[in-house]
Amino acid sequence: EPMLAKFIQTYLSFEGFQVRLAGNRAEVVAEFRKQPVPDLILLDVMLPDADGFDILLRLRQHPALKNVPVIMLTGKATRESVIKGLASGADGYVTKPFEADALMRAVRTVVGLPEDPAASGAAPDPWVNRDAKS
Repeated sequence: EPMLAKFIQTYLSFEGFQVRLAGNRAEVVAEFRKQPVPDLILLDVMLPDADGFDILLRLRQHPALKNVPVIMLTGKATRESVIKGLASGADGYVTKPFEADALMRAVRTVVGLPEDPAASGAAPDPWVNRDAKS
């Protein structure tokens, strides 16, 4: 979904990530041949000419890419699909529609980054009156 991919690219870029996009089998292969090896792969199950589960299985067999964390990002939200993704080696599974903050938490968790302080409640809550007496 090109519009969603651009949104995710923009969102992750604002969060400080360098993002590369691939929307079909040829683009996926071309991106995986580029250096550097990605730190994370967000992979849709349904690509126009490829199956994300098949790509995931191939990634897990590839010497240079087998340890790259993969989050499946897909509309396939059935229990069977989630189990298939995780059993095939996905490190996370986010279903569409999704909240951008939830995706960001999954990304940070999978790549081992600390949680965003604003999302964890560390930032002051504007709705709390800190001057009120208990």
